[in-house]
Amino acid sequence: MPSPAKTTRRRGRRQGEPVSRDTVLAAAKKRFAIDGYERTTLRAIAHEAHVDPSMVLYLFGSKLDLFREALRLIIDPQVLVAALSEADGDVGARMVRVYLQIWESAETGPSMVVMLQSATSNSEAHEAFRSFMQTYVLTAVSDVLGGDEHARLRATLAATTLVGTAMLRYVMKIEPLAALSGDELVALLAPTVTRYLTADASELGLPAL
Repeated sequence: MPSPAKTTRRRGRRQGEPVSRDTVLAAAKKRFAIDGYERTTLRAIAHEAHVDPSMVLYLFGSKLDLFREALRLIIDPQVLVAALSEADGDVGARMVRVYLQIWESAETGPSMVVMLQSATSNSEAHEAFRSFMQTYVLTAVSDVLGGDEHARLRATLAATTLVGTAMLRYVMKIEPLAALSGDELVALLAPTVTRYLTADASELGLPAL
């Protein structure tokens, strides 16, 4: 009779199976959301994904790059672009509502809280978050707005309202902001976001191009 050691099947990816980039990203998202940036190691991510740690480095280069890419699983810039591109309703209301859904979803909200906390307490996570915002989010949104320097500034101004609200409401849980309903927040924030995105450049006081 064969020994238990010979009949026990190894859990996880079988030897020789191709390593999926998406599998590693999903594992990284999970570990970052649980442990934060500083305490998450590439070895822990590799263990979660059932791959060798060297493969994580091969696919993504560094923990910083992996953190930045994992953010794309949580904030899809194309979702924001779709909200901007819709024809119905106020553009600010659409943007605020979509953004709040990211924070209030059970799937993405907890990850956002931990990742934003990491970005404000760890220099590498800060750089990854900054790069993600500049390379993916602000570029995608500003392209819809025309793609020039004014468009990028408009997108950044709108982001100050949205990210600042998220920090105070979801991370620091400051009242009375934390107690407001989603509809109340949309009503309060939408006019400001709409103004940043659509008001005449002279009204906003944007610098001359």
